[in-house]
Amino acid sequence: MTTMTLLVLLIAGHIMADFYLQPSHWISQRTQRHFSAPCLYWHGGVHGLIAALTLALLTDLHPLKVAAYALLLGGSHIVIDGLKSYAGSSMKAFLADQLAHIVVIGFVVLLVWQPEQATISAWLKQSLNYKTLAIMTGYLLVLRPVSIVIKQILAPWSNAIEADKPDEESETTLQAAGQNIGYLERVLVLTFILLNQFAAIGFLLAAKSVFRFGDLRQSEDKKLTEYVMLGTLTSFALTIAVGLLVSSLATQLPVGK
Repeated sequence: MTTMTLLVLLIAGHIMADFYLQPSHWISQRTQRHFSAPCLYWHGGVHGLIAALTLALLTDLHPLKVAAYALLLGGSHIVIDGLKSYAGSSMKAFLADQLAHIVVIGFVVLLVWQPEQATISAWLKQSLNYKTLAIMTGYLLVLRPVSIVIKQILAPWSNAIEADKPDEESETTLQAAGQNIGYLERVLVLTFILLNQFAAIGFLLAAKSVFRFGDLRQSEDKKLTEYVMLGTLTSFALTIAVGLLVSSLATQLPVGK
């Protein structure tokens, strides 16, 4: 079994235990009672059991090592979830909680590795190459950098739109919702390009047109409609350009072949 296979299986077991084998009343009890909630320890036990079964069935580890690694995964889950219960149910707390679990799983996989291979530098040399880095850079580009470029391109029209709108109408949507929609939109477009699914890009554009441009048409504001269309097409065009460049470097992907 390869190291990556073991990592994926342990993460799959984590997802099963965290999202399918955890009743809702366990979560409520943990949120209210924190470390004094018995369900917190039952939940950690479920994680440890799944990890133990995975390691025992799919590796040649000594039973004592299997028990030790399973105890590490189950115990760390108890500690992380217990601390997370004090932070509430915010998205930041959820992401930090899941990231902490993944880090622990990755650490266990490193321990399971053969001693001569069990170094972070060896893993980095194996996993990171110019193709992987090109993809990572592409996703970084389509977020803040492209957003800034779009803002600069649309600046003349943005000033005109703001001049026509009263101050009380400038905050009619959720704060930063438009920016976050743009981030998600560009991540999806880049992903579709890397998977050679150009038809999905057209579907995404059509879906956005139905929901967004329909409301603009009803508002009878031609200038605002044209501004939104210009912003959307600029966003798509820049992301497609980045996607084609990245796919030309990462030749193992469909577009790059």
